Amino acid sequence: MDALSSGTLQSPSTFSECSKTGSSKSGTSATEKERDIDLTKDNVSSPIDLECHIQAERITKILDEAIYKTKLALCLPNLVQEYRTLSSVLSRQHMDDLVFIFEQYDNPLFSTSLLNMAAMEDMKAGDVSLKNRLNPELGHLLYIMNSYPALKLKVEEMIQEMKADYETTREIKSNNSLEYLLTFEHFRDLMVTQMNRTAAEELADKISTRKLEASNEKLLGKIKEYSTSLKEEGDRFEETLALKADIIAKLEHELTLLNHDATIKLKKKILDSDRQMVLASRAHAVKNEMLKEEELEVREGYESLLRMHLTDEKNQRARRFKVETQLLSWLQKYDLEMGDKQVELDEFTEKYEDEVKKCEDLEAKLAEQDKDYIPLMAEREEEYHREMTEKMTKFLMEHAARVIQNAWREVLANRAEKKRLRKLQKKMQTAAAAAEKKGGGKK
Repeated sequence: MDALSSGTLQSPSTFSECSKTGSSKSGTSATEKERDIDLTKDNVSSPIDLECHIQAERITKILDEAIYKTKLALCLPNLVQEYRTLSSVLSRQHMDDLVFIFEQYDNPLFSTSLLNMAAMEDMKAGDVSLKNRLNPELGHLLYIMNSYPALKLKVEEMIQEMKADYETTREIKSNNSLEYLLTFEHFRDLMVTQMNRTAAEELADKISTRKLEASNEKLLGKIKEYSTSLKEEGDRFEETLALKADIIAKLEHELTLLNHDATIKLKKKILDSDRQMVLASRAHAVKNEMLKEEELEVREGYESLLRMHLTDEKNQRARRFKVETQLLSWLQKYDLEMGDKQVELDEFTEKYEDEVKKCEDLEAKLAEQDKDYIPLMAEREEEYHREMTEKMTKFLMEHAARVIQNAWREVLANRAEKKRLRKLQKKMQTAAAAAEKKGGGKK
């Protein structure tokens, strides 16, 4: 980031030099212009032009990434609802992470913000606002979605729909997040425009600025003239203000007389209010005693309910531990049995391969013998050779069929065992989930 920020700070001056050099080369030939445009070649005319172009592209890329992340954050509530779209693009591991984060965010009681005691007190008081839903894994969620370019088209479609809705409803209600995005995109366009400006344009802006300064000096002179006239008017206003002060003094004297009358009436009202206050205090004392008795009754009921809930929680924890222990023992047993079956399968496979190799060697030897004996014993050995070949082929086919059938029976038995264990594991998971839900309902 330091290198990037330093490069960004140096880019304006470097870019202005690049503009000056570019404007001074307006009389070059067409071939030289084409060579200047291709900044990736080794024969670039000026390294400053290349540096300016690199810095401009870097800034533009940073702004584009920031804008896309902003769009992704705006589309996050809609993307969460489209489970099929996310599951078709994201990997299985990332999808499980997203589901876990969604569950955490949907249920603030399991959020990491409970580490903050102030947030915990708010949760007890019933405040489940956005500040108590935040957790640091939302940043990981955005990082996962940003690493999949296939979501970019969907995000752009959602942003276009949001912009269309905003154009129709902007007079009725405002959308601060979308306005921020539009302002950010406008800022990016302004940055690109500023980086593409030439030195001549900057010089024209300076000339217009100097003209504005000259007109500003003239306006300052007029302001001085107007200030002197205002001062004269202020003096006249002070004179009129003195006359009004005399009138105010007379009115204040009348006001004191009226205040004296008002104080007498006020004392009478205070006495009446004191009488009413005494009556109200007595009624409040009686009501306070009644509320104290009700508080004792409610507190006793709360303590009894709390003891009952603690007992239920203890039983549920013991039941959950028992189920987890049983599931762990079954998984260990499954691993041991499957290891033994795999060893047997490997042994049968090796035996089968040895038998096949022996058959191939035997066939090769028979072929060599046929080459030697056929010229000598063609008529005598033809029928015998055919019978032996048929017997050998039949023997090989039967033997191979027996080996394959035995191996396939083992595979089918292993698959049936796996299916049975999966069904048993699913039943245990559903039973544990039902027990947890039942325990949560009692709490």
